[in-house]
Amino acid sequence: MSEGENRQSEGSPQAGVVTVSDVQELIRRKEEIEAQIKANYEVLESGLQVDDEIVEFGSVNTQNFQSLHNVGSVVQHSEGKPLNVTVIRRGEKHQLRLVPTRWAGKGLLGCNIIPLQR
Repeated sequence: MSEGENRQSEGSPQAGVVTVSDVQELIRRKEEIEAQIKANYEVLESGLQVDDEIVEFGSVNTQNFQSLHNVGSVVQHSEGKPLNVTVIRRGEKHQLRLVPTRWAGKGLLGCNIIPLQR
């Protein structure tokens, strides 16, 4: 056995051996990931939806809206800070909180959507 192979085998379990505790740890991690997916899905379900009418986006509202540049400016200046958003959904007013967050794509993405109230 070479010196490198000897060092790898000292103090480490044999390759290919899976213990009950390994499986239990994987099951625990799987359950954590599934819970996180469920929580994210619920947030997305309560966030902006097709046919929502946005009546307030941060400091931009129906009274002072001129163009989408207004909304873009608010988002750019609010990175990492919560933005209150009010929408009318199927005739009911819903208040949400979006947190503009950097992502791999261009611009900021409104992640961490938190439903405030209906």
